[in-house]
Amino acid sequence: MAARGLAVAQHVVLFTVYVYSWLYDNANIGDLQPGRKLFGRSYKYLTQLTFMGHTVFFASCVLADFIEGVLGKKAAGLRKIQDYVLASVLFPMSMIVTVVFWGIYAVDRDMIFPPSMDKIIPPWINHVWHTTVVPVLLLEMYLVHHRQPSRRAGLTGAVTVGIIYLIWVLIVAHVGGFWVYPFMAAMNNFQFFLFCCFTAVIGCCFYLLGEFCNKMFWGPRETPRKEKKRVLEVSKTTFLSRAQLR
Repeated sequence: MAARGLAVAQHVVLFTVYVYSWLYDNANIGDLQPGRKLFGRSYKYLTQLTFMGHTVFFASCVLADFIEGVLGKKAAGLRKIQDYVLASVLFPMSMIVTVVFWGIYAVDRDMIFPPSMDKIIPPWINHVWHTTVVPVLLLEMYLVHHRQPSRRAGLTGAVTVGIIYLIWVLIVAHVGGFWVYPFMAAMNNFQFFLFCCFTAVIGCCFYLLGEFCNKMFWGPRETPRKEKKRVLEVSKTTFLSRAQLR
């Protein structure tokens, strides 16, 4: 019960923080960030797409909490979508955003976040975008039992999202005449290919890491057959108990 209350509180707090961050971004940063004036606006950055994903995800969590806690109805369909999106899309993307951003930042920040950006983007919102995205999902996975999809279904979703984003990056490069991230301009075609392969591999590894964390928090994933068998056993036990009481 306490964990449930903490989960609801986290959903409300995070959704509020994300909405405030979005409003602050639009009011105080917006077009001050040079890249946002170009083709694709802010929707070409994986950071922004991940941030939008977080906002929508936790908004759906607040909605599901309201449906179940206030209206007293089930939100099974919405919860099922949340389970899949968290495992296959949000967690791998968030890990890539955090690891790649801070990894490149540590080597040469000019390639990912030049010092001039400090005057435009305050540290707190930079951390909302690039740092906290992983811890909040780990806390969500710990507080709420999100059912892990099958590995095939999960990896298929993760790889599909990655391919779609790669196509989008190439479209921006072709139509806009520039690379979304400055470090890509320093790569030749072979290096870019290797970078894409490396990112795909670590993306799959991050999916498996999320699967491992879910297993650590909630135990092994139940297959549909095992879940059906468990439900039948519980129903049988309940029936026998009631029969004995009679």
